[in-house]
Amino acid sequence: MPIVRVPPRTAWRWTLLGMAACLAVSSCTVQPPARDPDPRLQTFRPFTADSWWNTPIPADAPSNPDAAAILDYMQTVPQSGGGCVRLAGANNGWGQPVYRAAPGDPEYDVTVASAVRPPELAALRIPANAQSAPTSDAAMTVFDVQKGYVVALTGAEFDAKTRSWSARGATVTYLASNGLHVGTGASDDPRNSGSHRGNNGAVMMAEYDEVAAGTIDHVLKVASGPEVSTRFVFPMVGSDGASTSRTAPPEGLRFRIKPSVDIGAWDLNPQARIIAQALQTYGFYIGDSGGVTALKLENTEAAGRGQLWDVPATALCGLPISTQYWDVLPEGYRPETGG
Repeated sequence: MPIVRVPPRTAWRWTLLGMAACLAVSSCTVQPPARDPDPRLQTFRPFTADSWWNTPIPADAPSNPDAAAILDYMQTVPQSGGGCVRLAGANNGWGQPVYRAAPGDPEYDVTVASAVRPPELAALRIPANAQSAPTSDAAMTVFDVQKGYVVALTGAEFDAKTRSWSARGATVTYLASNGLHVGTGASDDPRNSGSHRGNNGAVMMAEYDEVAAGTIDHVLKVASGPEVSTRFVFPMVGSDGASTSRTAPPEGLRFRIKPSVDIGAWDLNPQARIIAQALQTYGFYIGDSGGVTALKLENTEAAGRGQLWDVPATALCGLPISTQYWDVLPEGYRPETGG
């Protein structure tokens, strides 16, 4: 079986060229780069550079004609939580544990309660001692770079007696693909499937190592506190919202901090500044309903690394969701295609 070797980097943010090369042969295995002394300080950029997730929003991108009404809804209706994007996981809690599976990690036949069960879950590698978030959603993300995919699990639970994992929902997304769910009709990999309505495990949270490296170079998912619409727009394939209001955002709608906002002029926590820069360059999209509008941070404590964040949950509340600081992109806007 041929092996594609990827050169090592100090903080590897490699573009999956090795995986792309795999597509040219019938069978191959990507050999990850040599590990740093601390293997946790390793990051990479999932999905193709020109994907919806990784394409910056042009400064002159069009604005949603209902932007003012949508932003007012996000800021003023019940559950607006002060009308700002909070950082879930700044104090542990609702953050998302993230794991890197590797050869030698145990393989599990993960049972899933949802109707959609990606076949990769029949032999999913999960590091020993991994645990899901200690919350009602019990979420976690598992990257398996060698096998070439990222897995999002919700309702994930490990049974110590039977040594088995189960989950309420699961989504598998291939790292060398454009990251789109097959249900969009625009995915370049038919294996991108699962029960998270178009979300994928790579963008569900801001990873600590991304922030430590100084940049987040992809769009981020945000859960809306105010009830979202029953409608959904690209790249989502479903909604868990219940609102029929015209101003309620559909899942998939993309927001960004206005290019005119000088983030450097704000007295932001250093970690919050990097997140804010990502929200200006790539923005966020509505991917869930939530009790408060929130962007998840990686739960480093649940993942066994201790609490590495020093940013408060309200660090971005100086940039409230208003027309002064934020813009809303048109429904279904695709920066990678220019429209």
